[in-house]
Parts: sequence; structure tokens; C-alpha cells
Amino acid sequence: MRFFWTPRSFPGLVLIGFFFVSLPLIGALFYAQVSIDRLARQSARAVYHSVTAAEGSRVLVQQLVALERKARQYQVLNDDNLLREVTEKHLEVQSGIRNLLSLGPPADQQERLEELDQEEQDLFDAMRSQARMGNGDKTLLDSFARLNDLAKEVYGQSYQQIFSEVDAMQKSADLYRELMIRQAMWLIPCTILFVVFFARQISKPVRQINAGIQRLGEGDFTAPVKVRGPLDLQYLGQRLDWLRQRLGEVEREKAKFVAHVSHELKTPLASIREGSELLTEEVPGALNDQQREIALILQKNSLQLQKSIENLLNFSRSQAHIMTLPPSHVDLHELVQDVFVDQKSAILKKNLDLRLRVEAATQRVDRERLRTIIDNLLSNAVKYTPPGGRIELVLARQDQNLVLDVADSGPGISSKERRRIYEPFFQGAAPSSGHVQGTGLGLSIVREYVQNVNGRVEIEENPGGGALFRVSIPLVYEGIPVQ
Repeated sequence: MRFFWTPRSFPGLVLIGFFFVSLPLIGALFYAQVSIDRLARQSARAVYHSVTAAEGSRVLVQQLVALERKARQYQVLNDDNLLREVTEKHLEVQSGIRNLLSLGPPADQQERLEELDQEEQDLFDAMRSQARMGNGDKTLLDSFARLNDLAKEVYGQSYQQIFSEVDAMQKSADLYRELMIRQAMWLIPCTILFVVFFARQISKPVRQINAGIQRLGEGDFTAPVKVRGPLDLQYLGQRLDWLRQRLGEVEREKAKFVAHVSHELKTPLASIREGSELLTEEVPGALNDQQREIALILQKNSLQLQKSIENLLNFSRSQAHIMTLPPSHVDLHELVQDVFVDQKSAILKKNLDLRLRVEAATQRVDRERLRTIIDNLLSNAVKYTPPGGRIELVLARQDQNLVLDVADSGPGISSKERRRIYEPFFQGAAPSSGHVQGTGLGLSIVREYVQNVNGRVEIEENPGGGALFRVSIPLVYEGIPVQ
């Protein structure tokens, strides 16, 4: 997934990711603030309404008591001033009832207020009628008991309304708490999704850069380095790709140089070999012991030089992934014996105990490639095995793989050297018997040859001490299984 626009810098991408990750939290805080404000306003209205209704009901009870007292005084004294006071108290009671009705009371309280309003108005009209007629009916004042009961009932309902409002506020608080819990339930996975998404967006260009550097370190200069992400990291990817192209050019020039030099050296070397062989065979004439020894030294070193040049050529071919020959049916026992003949003089000189266990079978393999692998591993074992030591070579087929084990009783390979043992021209620590000569390309060629056919070369633990190389080569060539 890609952005509709590309951030200009890596810190910008981090800030965008931080904003989107914190966005659900900001939304949750905003929703909580709105909910708390709403609940606070609702609670304030409920408290104000309940307190006002309770206070109005209490005042209404007092006003009815005052009205009753003035009415009884008027009945006894029949004074016009007292009648005016009765009228004033009547108006106060009517105003109190109207105020309570304006608060929107519950249906039962509203019904009691309307009933109280009507009966109080009827009582006051009756009192004024008696005053105009000049007669006094004292039983009329007994109606105040009914009015007081209604007022007290309204007063009790007002306090009951307070409890109802408290219960309603508690239910509202529970509802908001439940809504916030539900919000948190979807907020957490939403935040996790944002975190995962932006973590991938942030780490993706870093992984691409790391993969490009890894390929360059492994010598793969063919795959282009592509980095998608912020513009500054894209520019860094472009610079890495430019470095890949330059390294590829240098590698090609190096391979070309090695091939040309090796080729130019082979012609004079062939003449040296032929001359040394003619001297060794005493074709020009008989040689004395000293001359024969010098001729043998020339012949031996010319062979060693030829092998070094062939290693350079093989390494150049392996770097270019060039197959030497197509696979053919090869007798494994005969191939190993051929390698043994080339190494026989060095083995006899160091009095080594060489044990060969080769499966007597014919397999379809690249003969020259397999011969080079066996020759380099055996040569490496001979170099590092002390005089009188032991070397064991096992070559056999296991399922669809050809497995080669070469073990020696030398000093072994340290963990520090194992990380560099396959590097070109790397020389391991020399054994105590003396300096180890070589180009340092043998194991590099082995690894390149094995990897080119999707095989594996590993350093295993040798129970008897020393080094143990295991090579596994699949017996399949270009997707075609062996017969």
C-alpha cells in the first residue's frame, strides 16, 4: 500500500505516522470531553430543576398556611384590610403554582398542582361571595385541610423527583462509561493497525536499502537497487544503484584482466612444462643426480603454477556464472582416483593416511566442475594436515543429492576464520609445520561452483578434531532430474 503523495523526508514520514497513530487517541479524548460536558450540563439542569421544584413546593405549603391564617382572621374580625391581605396571599399561591407548573413536573405532580389550583381558586371565590353577601360560613374554611394535604403531597413528590433525577444521572453516567469502554475496544485495534501500517512504511525503505547493501556485499551487481519511500531515501537508493553499476564495471574489468593475464601466462608456461618434462625424461641426454633433482623441481613448480593459473581462470568463470561443460555420465570412483593421482606426491611427502570411500556408481554431473571441487577441498586438507595425519574423503549419493565430505586431522577452523574462509585470496592461519602456500582461491571457487548449481557447502563439526567440509549438490541440471 502506498501514499497518494510521497513525504519529502524520512523524519516527515515519522511525524505523519505519529500523527495518525495518535489520531484515535485524540478522537477518544475529544469524545470523552464532549460526553463529560454533556453529562455535567444534564446534571446541572437536573439539580437546578429538582432544587427549584422542592423549594417552590416548600414555599407553596407556607403560602397556603399564611392564606389559611388570614382567612380565619377575616372570618372572625370581618375587616376589609384583612380581605385585601387574603387576596394578596391568594395571588401568591396562584403564582407559586404557576411557577411549579412551568418547571414541567411529572404527570402525577402536574395533576396534583392543577387540582390544588382549581380547589384553591374555588375556595377563594366562595370566600369573596360570602363577603359580598355579608354572611359567614365557618365550615367553608375546613376546605383548607384538603388544600394543605395536596400541597404536602406536591412537596413530597418534589423530593421524590430529586431521587429520580439522581437515578437518571447515575444511569446516564453508566451509559457514557459503557460507550467509552466500547470506544476503547475498537480504538485499541485501530491504533494497532495504524502502528503496524506506519511501522511497515517506515521500515520498508530501510529494509530495501539493507537488502541492496547485502547484495552488493555478496557480489551481486546485476539486481538494481530500488527504494520506495521518502524522497531523501529514494535519493540514497539512487546513489546505491550508481555504486552498484560502478562496482559491476570494476568487477567486469577485473575478471577481464584476470582472464587475459592467465591466458597470456599459459603459453610460456606450456613451454616450460614441456622443457622440464623433456629434461626429466632425459631426452637431450643423460643427467646426473643434481641435474635430475633440478629438473624435477622445475616440473613440480610448473605444475603448481599451472594449477594456480587454472584456479584464477575458474574463479573468473564462477564469478561470471559460466558453466564449464554440460553434465555427462561420470564414474565417481574414477574421478576421485584421478584427483588422487595429482595430489599423490604431496600426500606421500607428508606421509598422510588418506581414506577414500566412494560410491561405485555413475552419475550425470559436470565432470570438470566436480573435479575442481574435489581437488580444491582435498588440496586444502593436504596443506593443513600435519605430517602423519589423517584425511578422509567420502563421496556418495543421498536421495537426489551428491554429498561430498572431506575431513582432516589438522588444526581446524576457528569461529573467527569461518566468517571469512570463503573470501577470495583469504589465507587462514598457518599450521605449526610451516608456511602454507596457495592463492587463497580454492574455497572461493568451491563455494561459487556449488552455489551456481543451487548446492550447499558447510563447515561441520568434526568429532575427531580438525576441519570437515560437506558439499551437497542436487543431481538436477536446468530443472531436468538425473537418470
